[in-house]
Amino acid sequence: MPTNTKLIMPLLIAGFLSLTACKDEAKYTPIKKTNTTIPVKEATSEPKSFKDDLHTVKVNEILKTDKYLYINVTEKGVVDPFWIATRIMDIAIGETYFYKGGLLKTNFESKEYNRVFKKIYLISSNLVLANHASNPGLKNKVKPSAKNTVTKKVVAKSKRPQKNIVVKGSIKISELVKNIKKYAGKTVQISGTCTKINAGIMNRNWIHLKDGSKDDYDLVVTSNEFVKEGTVITIKAVVTLNKDFGAGYKYDIILEEGTIIH
Repeated sequence: MPTNTKLIMPLLIAGFLSLTACKDEAKYTPIKKTNTTIPVKEATSEPKSFKDDLHTVKVNEILKTDKYLYINVTEKGVVDPFWIATRIMDIAIGETYFYKGGLLKTNFESKEYNRVFKKIYLISSNLVLANHASNPGLKNKVKPSAKNTVTKKVVAKSKRPQKNIVVKGSIKISELVKNIKKYAGKTVQISGTCTKINAGIMNRNWIHLKDGSKDDYDLVVTSNEFVKEGTVITIKAVVTLNKDFGAGYKYDIILEEGTIIH
């Protein structure tokens, strides 16, 4: 065997053994597993009902800022009161409201009150009055069943009268309310100003409309489409009577499956 071959072969063998050893070492090196398990909090650490979509709470205390409200509430089935934060809106101490969702924040600082909330839930959706669907603008036009009867009548009133909106092909809200049975089950076209919207509740957006013809009536249209408050829209929807969605969403008249056409 040539001299250079004698020198090279031991080096090749050594290299091969070294490579094999590295492979074996890599093969048998234990893999360090990453713990991806999400720790489960104790049931008492947060209200159980926050795992659900819809929450029913009674207002105990309100702290107001320029842009937000800090609200201390009690929820049925939850021992301790807790705090939520939401945008400025008209709510009252002692009243019961519904809302959806809630993002938990810990050690949340309020500079306005020089206070740190150990736990607070940030609410992006509107708080809806539990008996919000009652309409004093409707006078015995539809007789709800005893199950749907609302004893205390409260309606969200617009802060200022709405301008009279006239669009070709649209019926007025006053006409709809006056002739409920005529339009029951039919698709109608309504034009008006969105005075409030409750978005994403029960997989629907709840659009409140006024057209200046009957401002004491709070007409609600459900739709998959979203509009901003203050927007004038024309929408087509089906007129439904005596509808009870549950959780306080009971209506003598409601327009469903709304499609915005303008």
